[in-house]
Amino acid sequence: MKRTISVSTRLRPSAWLAGSSAAALALPLIAIASPAGAQVASPAPAAAAESDTRYDDNREITVTGSRLRTGFTAPTPVTAIGDAQIESRALNTVAELNYEIPQLRINQNIGRSSEPVGQNVADLRALGSARTLLLLDGRRLAATSPFGGIDTNIFPVSLINGVEVVTGGASAAYGSDAVAGVINFSIDKNFEGLKVDASYGQSKYDDFHRPVISAAAGKSFLDDRLHVTVAGDFFRNTGQTRVASRPWGRRNSVLFNNLGYTPTNGQTKNFIADGATFSRMTFGGLIVAPATSPLYGIQFGPNGTPQPFVYGNRINTVFQLGGQGDSIEDEGNIMPRITRYSGYGRLSYEASDSLSFWSELLWSRVEVQSDLAPNYDSGTLTIRRDNAFLPTSIRDIMTANNIPSFSFGRMNLEDGFSENNSVTRAMRYAAGAEGKFGDGWSWDAFVQRSDNRFRQESVNNRIQANWFAGVDSVISPLTGQPVCRINADASTANDNPACVPINVFGVGSISQAALDWYRGTSFYAAKMRQNAAGLNVAGTPFATWAGDVSLAFGGEYRRETINSVSDAVSLVSGWRSINQQPFSGKLNVKEVYAEVGVPLAKDARFAKSLELNGAIRYADYSSSGGVTTWKVGLNYSPISDIRFRGTLSRDIRAANINELFSGRNQVINTIVDPRDNVANFVTQLTGGNPALDPEKADTKAVGVVLQPGFVPGLSVSLDYYSIKIKDAITSVPAQTIVDNCLKLGIDSFCPFVELDGAGKISRVTATLINTQTVKTSGVDFEAAYRRPVEWFGQSDGTIGARLLVTYVHDLKLTTSGVTIDYVGDLATDYSGQPRWKANFDLTYAGGPLKLGAYVRYIGSGKFRSFYIDDVDLPADQNHVKGRAYVDLSAAYKITDAIELYGKIDNLFNNAPPIIPNNIVQPTVSNSQMFDKIGRFYVAGVRLKL
Repeated sequence: MKRTISVSTRLRPSAWLAGSSAAALALPLIAIASPAGAQVASPAPAAAAESDTRYDDNREITVTGSRLRTGFTAPTPVTAIGDAQIESRALNTVAELNYEIPQLRINQNIGRSSEPVGQNVADLRALGSARTLLLLDGRRLAATSPFGGIDTNIFPVSLINGVEVVTGGASAAYGSDAVAGVINFSIDKNFEGLKVDASYGQSKYDDFHRPVISAAAGKSFLDDRLHVTVAGDFFRNTGQTRVASRPWGRRNSVLFNNLGYTPTNGQTKNFIADGATFSRMTFGGLIVAPATSPLYGIQFGPNGTPQPFVYGNRINTVFQLGGQGDSIEDEGNIMPRITRYSGYGRLSYEASDSLSFWSELLWSRVEVQSDLAPNYDSGTLTIRRDNAFLPTSIRDIMTANNIPSFSFGRMNLEDGFSENNSVTRAMRYAAGAEGKFGDGWSWDAFVQRSDNRFRQESVNNRIQANWFAGVDSVISPLTGQPVCRINADASTANDNPACVPINVFGVGSISQAALDWYRGTSFYAAKMRQNAAGLNVAGTPFATWAGDVSLAFGGEYRRETINSVSDAVSLVSGWRSINQQPFSGKLNVKEVYAEVGVPLAKDARFAKSLELNGAIRYADYSSSGGVTTWKVGLNYSPISDIRFRGTLSRDIRAANINELFSGRNQVINTIVDPRDNVANFVTQLTGGNPALDPEKADTKAVGVVLQPGFVPGLSVSLDYYSIKIKDAITSVPAQTIVDNCLKLGIDSFCPFVELDGAGKISRVTATLINTQTVKTSGVDFEAAYRRPVEWFGQSDGTIGARLLVTYVHDLKLTTSGVTIDYVGDLATDYSGQPRWKANFDLTYAGGPLKLGAYVRYIGSGKFRSFYIDDVDLPADQNHVKGRAYVDLSAAYKITDAIELYGKIDNLFNNAPPIIPNNIVQPTVSNSQMFDKIGRFYVAGVRLKL
């Protein structure tokens, strides 16, 4: 029975070995640079091979780089990771693969409450996850949240036997979304036997724990014609680790907005400061009336006792430096808590040598818990003179000075920390058939259905109307007891007998009855469904003077729907935060494609080989109509040791359902008004736009692949890429909208900025639009060297080294003539990418022992790439140093069936750079690119039978 394993070129092993100078290599299955310019797997020698029936000489090699299946070398760069590499790195989640491929941007949401916390999506070239097409066994996955994107946490790691990354546009071959590239995760569909992998991880600080167990079993029946495979995973990280548990996280660092800045006084608009506390609220309450008021700076201590508040020497609208104040920064999370369960089952039947059938089921459940700041009012509450709980001494001052009310700030520790919890359930059913006909032709067809569920809850949220009604309390003239004003005034239309008066003076003053009145749980739930069917045919219709012409063609149909609901309070935007708005939407697409590979020369005087590749696809979207994509590629080898390659393509991405139909969602964040450099909390609205047009991207790539025969085992590739996206679908950041309108005077942005009666920014609308262009370019470099080694005169194993480097020249977003280059922007969660990233692996495998050393480098950059040194931020603070992380791994087989292994990540316990933000609970290291856990130990055992 022939086995199939996905790697990175569409050559059969015999064809590859016949023409490769690296054919003498004898390696375990692991990614190395191939003559196709991608990564290829070489079979292991008898001495080093594992007793695994998957790796037999009859396997067929396929790839995502092209749909052509025979006799063709794809000109598109592809990087691959084999299952041996996954094992040697002891990777427990697909998300960890982000660290292995420099072109991938680390993209796990660890705190943005308006999106699924904990979700990890694939993002090539930092162009956004929506522009990276994600496949599982060559077929699309449905969105796992209504916000768009596919959470890679849902994949079962136990059966993943390879990952291929096409680092360039591939829409002509694979359809919409493949603007930045394609990532295909391959499942070992024909696994034989039983394997169990159990491990336990623990941080140096003994506060972050990660138990993992995975298992897979496979068995053939009926003379190997019927095959059954099942697998399951359990993964948990304890998460919720306090930032103050790390030495670098104990300084109360914030991005301090400098109210004293003027263009001529030599100060900067912002600076990073330690020891920050709140300037406009305390845990017991703080009066923040104008400084001329006799009430200014009075706080409330135990039992509501008035006390003086000592202000610092630097104050802004959120924080102060020096003086006396409160902070919750120490309680900030490093990571959310994630628990994952996943299962997979597959049944295949080989009816004949030319026809087989299969069916499969993928199920996953991911639970995420994360806490956020308690409910607060940063100097925005209004307290009237007749408030029922106001201390008599304060009321006397107000009466004497004819002060009817004052502004008040308080953080409600009584509420408990808010929680942002979510559950994602993914279910994918699929069935299909594949076969052969004629002379070398093959076909495959499938039908697939995905039913995904998502639910997000915000626990300990606050109903604003109830809160304000309860805070505005008075003494009832009838009972002499505190009551809500709405129940004591002359109007009966606003009465609410359930209203509970709230005492906000002093820590712990809020009663349980009051908490029950205004505190609650908001929710948002969605169902995402995708139905798909496809047919692919490939073969060699005829030959030229240089060899067989390869042809592939086919079509696909998809229908996607999203239906979501939210609670009644959210519908009227009544909660203090989140207020997700429900929406429903659907779209369908019909696609047809063709791809051809034409050999133009072979063993000629001027060329060892010359091949032309072309592809075209037409897609008809119900939302935006028809669009055509295409690709042209060329391979040229003057000699067998060198190959030049290049591609030119037009790629597209149509808006997804969320981008088209999502309702307006509300978040509250700080916005700096460029007119006075004052930061205030501003409501920001985001949402979809049904008028969005498809993006169009022009991609160019040229490269060279070297495999010198005089250095057996060495493979090197160098590729230049350029991607320019027109009519890019994006939500312009709210701060950018404000700056473009109020600072640069660009009128097209001003309708999105709302001012209140006092001229202050009250709301910013940042809905999705087709902006002008997004452009990125750079260079990728790969080198791999593997050789057998001898100990004491006998062949014992192999030593391998691999280097992956990516250099980003530019990463620009242009909107209404304003261009921002995000290269080196390390502070943002969603935009930037270092100019340099690199991975270096050094491995040894021989007999029962495997050893590995790995270095991951993240280059230096800026706090904000668009900040002006010594204007927006001091130059030394705007520069962020890079980091190099060293990991070690080891494994030893104590029997043929049992292997013990362990690893140490971040061996030198490198701390992340301090790049905070200026929100109420600042993130001390506001970047996902750097490790925050610290040194991490993993020990495990593998059982294979």
